[in-house]
This record gives sequence, structure tokens and C-alpha cells, in this order.
Amino acid sequence: MASHQFICFLAMISLMIINISANKACHPDDLKGLNDFKAGIHSDTSGRLSKWIGQDCCNWPGISCNSTTNRVVEIYLPGRYVSGDDESPNFVPSTISGSISPSISLLTSLEVIDLNKLVGLTGPIPESIGVLKNLKELNLQTNQLSSTIPESVFTLTSLRTLNLENNHLTGEISENIGNLQALQKLFLSNNSFTGKIPVSITKLHSISTIHLEKNQLVGEIQLPLSPAAQWPLIKTLALDNNALTGAIPDSIGYLTTLSSLSISNNQLTGPIPSSLGNIKQLQILKVNNNNLSVEMLPTTICGLTELSVLYVSQNKIHGPLPGCLYSFKYLLDVDVPFKRTATLPMGVHKQ
Repeated sequence: MASHQFICFLAMISLMIINISANKACHPDDLKGLNDFKAGIHSDTSGRLSKWIGQDCCNWPGISCNSTTNRVVEIYLPGRYVSGDDESPNFVPSTISGSISPSISLLTSLEVIDLNKLVGLTGPIPESIGVLKNLKELNLQTNQLSSTIPESVFTLTSLRTLNLENNHLTGEISENIGNLQALQKLFLSNNSFTGKIPVSITKLHSISTIHLEKNQLVGEIQLPLSPAAQWPLIKTLALDNNALTGAIPDSIGYLTTLSSLSISNNQLTGPIPSSLGNIKQLQILKVNNNNLSVEMLPTTICGLTELSVLYVSQNKIHGPLPGCLYSFKYLLDVDVPFKRTATLPMGVHKQ
């Protein structure tokens, strides 16, 4: 009798061990997707991927899982990461070289892919990434990725952050970018994008940050055409160092939440619109190195009392600076035409 009870006890313990092991094991698709990703990497100075062993991928460095489903929801392998404990953190720089495996699409519950500043990722962004419909953040900045942005990226309608800056991406920015209605932050700067800024970008009603600087974009600046269709949350608009032409649209004045506007080093013509005066929260205004032509800065600039940076040189601006600049207590960095009849406010540094 005792031996029978002992056998039953052992059987129960065995089942418990099996269940615990099963609970720890990754979903087979997640496991294959991660192992294929690892196989596409040929160098990892951090050693994080060398710890990707066994079946319990939820405990692998850089991997997070949903506590209920046990599916992988985050790949977080930045080039600068924290090592050590909370009391004495150590920020470690690292590089990972290789390519992104198309099998990343097997991790269908992914919400975050953050492979920023790894420096060594090459090749294209896999077209298969469009399968990841739960993806909220895609951060691949500061690598050596090439080719165009796959059209499938513009089907990721849950995406809130798209950061592909500082790569070698080419081609035009698709008009389908307007499908990303949840998008809040867009970083595509310092690549080799060509063509025009897509008109559909004005439909991104959740957008707060747009960085398209340091590309080869041409054509006119695209902005919402009416207050009803404005970007109600926009804070930063950076379009500098392209080949944009035409005038600064009067509709710039609809962007009343804007704090930073940088459109320098383009080929813009015409006046500086007086509607800029509507942007009361503007802190940084850079329109230098264009072909803007105006006798003097519009007097409405006197309403921009939050300005800390003002760059307007290398244009055709002939008149004096408005005297109101004397009262701008935050204005510390000014780049103005050399010919002027007004001196700068006390403490202001002219570039």
C-alpha cells in the first residue's frame, strides 16, 4: 500500500515538473524566430545573444513576454544598455553585426522591436515585418540598413513610433504612410530618401514629432491646409538639409502647438509668413540658408516670446531686427544677417 502511494506521489511530482517545464518553454514559433534572428548575427560585442540558449526564451537577455500568454512581446537590444544593478548601473556600448532575419515575422505578438544604435545591422528591413500587426514601436536607428522601406511597414496601423534615422535607406517615402493613424513619432532623418514629402503625411492626426532632415527630398513643404485638419499634437517639425522649394505655407500658423521648426538649408523662396506669429509656444526657429526674400522680419514675430533659438541668416532679409527682441528673456542663440541696424539683446550670442 505504502509503495503504491509512493509511486502515485512520484507520478504527481513528475507531472508537476513537466507542467512547469512546459510553462517555461517558449511558443515554438517565437523560439524559431529568435533562433533564426540569432543565426543572422555574426558578431555581438555585448555577449547578450550567447545567453540565448535553451527553451525558456522569456528569460533571455533583451526578451520580454506577456505574463498570461507567454508570447514574446518585446525585443530590446539597444547598442547602449544598462548592466549591473539599480544602485550602480553601468552603461555599456556595444555593436551587433549581421542582418535581420525574415523569420522575425514568426513572433506575431511583438509590440516592440528596439535594435537602435547597434551600428552593424546591414541589408534590408524584411518585408515580412508587415505581419506584426501588434507592433507599436519599431526602432532601428543608427545602423547600416539599406534599400527602401518595405510597403508592408505602412500596414502596421498600431505603430506609434517609427525610427529609422541614421541608416542608408533610399527611395521615396510612400504615400501609404498616411495609413499609420496611431503614429506619434516619425524619425527618417539622415538617410538618402528622394522624391517629394508625401501629401498623406498631413493625415497623421496623432503625430507629435516629424524628423525628415538630411535627406534628398524635393518639392514643397506639406502641411495641413486648414485648422480643422491640423496636427493638433505637433511639437517638432524638422525638414532641414534637403532640396525643398516653394514658399513657407501660410498654414504653418495652424500648428499652434509647435515648439521647434527647422527648415534651414533648403531652396525655399518667398517671404517669412506673418502667420508664424500664431505659434506662441515656438522655442526654436531655423529658416537660415534659403532664398527667402523680405524687407524685414514680420512684426508678428514679436508674439513669439518663448523663442530661445532664432536662425534667419543667409537669406535676402534687408531690414533691421524688430526691437521687440530686446524683451525676449529666453533668446540665447541668434544667427542673423550681418547687415542690420539693431543690436542684439543683452546676453544673446550671434552665430
